[in-house]
Amino acid sequence: MLEDFFLLIVVTYAVSLGMGFLLEKYLRMPWMFAALFFGMVLSSFNLFTSTVGGETFSVFAKLGMLFLLFMIGFNLEPEKLRKFGKKIVEGSLFIIGFEALCVSSLLYFVFPVEVSNSPLVAIIVALSFATVGEAILLPILAKFKILKTTFGQLTLGIGTVDDVLEVLSLLLIAFLPTLIPNSQVQQGFPDPSLVLLDLGCISLLTLVLVKFGSKIRRVLSNNFNFEFLRPLLILLVFFSFIVLGGFVFESLAAVSAIFGGMVARALLPKEKLLRDEKTVDFLGYIFLSPFFFLSIGVNVSITSILVYPLMIALIWVVAKGSKLLASYLLFGKILGTKYSLLLGLELSVRFSTSLIVQYVLFSCGLISLALYSTLIATAILMKPVILVTLSWALSKGKPP
Repeated sequence: MLEDFFLLIVVTYAVSLGMGFLLEKYLRMPWMFAALFFGMVLSSFNLFTSTVGGETFSVFAKLGMLFLLFMIGFNLEPEKLRKFGKKIVEGSLFIIGFEALCVSSLLYFVFPVEVSNSPLVAIIVALSFATVGEAILLPILAKFKILKTTFGQLTLGIGTVDDVLEVLSLLLIAFLPTLIPNSQVQQGFPDPSLVLLDLGCISLLTLVLVKFGSKIRRVLSNNFNFEFLRPLLILLVFFSFIVLGGFVFESLAAVSAIFGGMVARALLPKEKLLRDEKTVDFLGYIFLSPFFFLSIGVNVSITSILVYPLMIALIWVVAKGSKLLASYLLFGKILGTKYSLLLGLELSVRFSTSLIVQYVLFSCGLISLALYSTLIATAILMKPVILVTLSWALSKGKPP
């Protein structure tokens, strides 16, 4: 019933408000994780079962996921890669790639059934695990005034390269049918040629709108008094790109949302960009993200987490160990042993995009419920430990 859904909205926002405040203040975790924890509680006690399984909730959860991806495109600035330099780009690829190689090897050779016996699925899962939640790290770096240091710039550079890899991970999911034997792929995947055609059209449209967006920016710049124009344009671009991608495949809608974010930023006048960024943040983080995180929590199996503690431990040790080692090998001479290891530790913090990639893989039946629950558990359990350790270490001294 619709009344039950409205009640769930009220309770979700109330939990996000109260518990989210406590998570941010005492554990330095993003407040949105309150909805995830709440979803796990609902799942454990079978509360709101029919509501969270209904179509209305599914639409809101999907909108939350897609708008978070839209925000990635909206905040993606490829020109920053040139600013950070070739060495940082190469170093970023090595750190992320080395962790992805280690984790994917663990998944494929030790837990092959959990990744559909596919090395490619294992690689995509590992890439999602290797991503960096720079949105969580930036406030901490700003608090200790180290954004302009080598340590801070490395964090920003690696986070920027990571955004590009996140897009590639989602893109790979759309082409899985051509790379995995048919017996391993569930029904519902479209013809790969249609996926390629649709992606080509989306990419071409993105290039055209970004290239010739100056005329729209000029119109908006000359009509600043009409405040409704820019928010409506943001929503128009968002839903238009969702429709273009969703015609063929849900995963392609996710990629299309990122392209939509890039187009929206290109069309908006720079004079009011800060205000428009606040509008996008409100829609994505405040209004819609609780539904997506709630849906993640509802789908997590507490039983699987309790039954497979070895899987959680192995994945966490391999992921953290590989990133610490790679960071030390690359930046040990520049930052010193302590801060190179601290860099590797902070780069282990993950945020919404990794959860989205894993959610799509799970929804497509490409990873098991046990693995999906394990991935969520590792993100939840260690995030506060890492953030508290990072803040404590930075309070003891300023990195180079």
